[in-house]
Amino acid sequence: MKKELLSGNEAIARGAYEAGIAMAVSYPGTPATEILEYLAAGFPVEAQWTTNEKVALETAIGVSYTGRRALCSMKHVGLNVAADPLMTAAYLGIRGGLVLVVADDPGAYSSQNEQDSRFYARFARIPCLEPADAAQAHLMVREAFELSEKISRPVMLRSVTRLSHGRSPVEIGAPRSPAPPDLKKDPARMIAVPSHVLAAHRDLLKQQPAIIEWGKGSGFNRIEKSAGQRRGVIACGVGAAYARETLGEDCALLQVGFYPLEPGLIKEFGEGLEEIWVVEEGEPLVEEMARCSFRNVRGKLSGDLPPVGELGPEPLAAIQKKEKPLSTPATSSPLPSRPPVMCAGCPHRELYLALKAAGPSFTAGDIGCYTLGASPPLSALDTCLCMGAGISQAAGIAHQGIRRVAAVIGDSTFIHSGIPALIGSVYNRANLLVLILDNASVAMTGHQPTPQTGIRADGRPGGQVDLEAICRACGVDSVTVLDPLRKEEMTRLLKEKLEADGVHVVISRRPCVFVGRRAVRPENGGGNKT
Repeated sequence: MKKELLSGNEAIARGAYEAGIAMAVSYPGTPATEILEYLAAGFPVEAQWTTNEKVALETAIGVSYTGRRALCSMKHVGLNVAADPLMTAAYLGIRGGLVLVVADDPGAYSSQNEQDSRFYARFARIPCLEPADAAQAHLMVREAFELSEKISRPVMLRSVTRLSHGRSPVEIGAPRSPAPPDLKKDPARMIAVPSHVLAAHRDLLKQQPAIIEWGKGSGFNRIEKSAGQRRGVIACGVGAAYARETLGEDCALLQVGFYPLEPGLIKEFGEGLEEIWVVEEGEPLVEEMARCSFRNVRGKLSGDLPPVGELGPEPLAAIQKKEKPLSTPATSSPLPSRPPVMCAGCPHRELYLALKAAGPSFTAGDIGCYTLGASPPLSALDTCLCMGAGISQAAGIAHQGIRRVAAVIGDSTFIHSGIPALIGSVYNRANLLVLILDNASVAMTGHQPTPQTGIRADGRPGGQVDLEAICRACGVDSVTVLDPLRKEEMTRLLKEKLEADGVHVVISRRPCVFVGRRAVRPENGGGNKT
């Protein structure tokens, strides 16, 4: 078989293509972005960016109802947005295979937290597969589709940043043709009313032993143990790659790649061992299980491995040296800190300068490259919580009688989850200035197109939405569009709107400097090629 050097994200995409998916759906989010980009770039698969992760998963569920396979990918915080459909789909089930790929970000390199998505899988009682490298990711995603159709449930595959962006050799297989559409109505499995979901919940619980049995036969949980070994390591997902790089032959290894774990697996592994270490990125989920069976368990709960940040291979040296590093060891000559900054020529810089000159009492920020405006020398933002929260936070502050409150949000984030917040602000009569920073792309994750650009994931023309029309339809008191490079005019406008009662929207419109010279709208003859 042919081998290619692929990143984890590319391997997941390739595995899904070989599994015969009919559609892939996503919202851009590092470290998961490249999964859909890889499919859109060169495979005969319908690949769609959509407005947020909830819509992406709901779309994939719709594909599954036709008996066809669908891949839905997102970063870990996107799963918070998609949790509502996930929980109910786990009850009601699916038809065509549905695999949900979630890329966690230990170390929060490009995220607002380090959450561990395995807990969502346990919460929903669906299987979760966790590969150690790109080759396993390629294999597991194909097997996940088979399992999904076998149990008629969604299946999760968990990646992490180092796996998503690291590369390893992958054996390329032949693709399976997508199944023909076969839509069948099934109210008991498609309509979430109490009489249906209670029965579905019972079925889901009854199915757990069969799910565990599948995992047992998959070989994804594997014990490597020899006579005479006295120490053991339970390594989850990419932790197994760290362990193999670091550990000697004197350590037994239990590689965990499938959840839920079969009862007795950890106990079987630990027989005869004097000490067990648990290596897992994220929360000590498996370590807590191990502590139910053994006393001498070392890991994050014991303080032997750092509980915060990406684990990586370095702290595992403690297993050999029997030391206790509470943080990753520093190098003798550490590199200088280089926090991200706004790009030279970024139009958001000029907008922030105008906004500071206008003098708001408080400015609520949001998630995107414009969040960098919170740092010196601009220091223009006072909050950053999660996607779409800036408008809601600003409204809450304004309702306490605080005047001259502003909210800043990007065009893609506004479409993602800012629209409901804007409607709520109008409905409850907040006095608020909303600034939508329209740079014609999802710049933070690599300049993906948005519904406003009218360019689809594969570069083909799509429908376009109109930000101004959306805002007017929400009932705001005024909508003004202005180029941020017209700084004096922008400053005057912002001062005026900050003093006015009601909800006012100012759209700061100028393309990102990296897409400004490219055609970003269909009428200009092309799409965003980044």
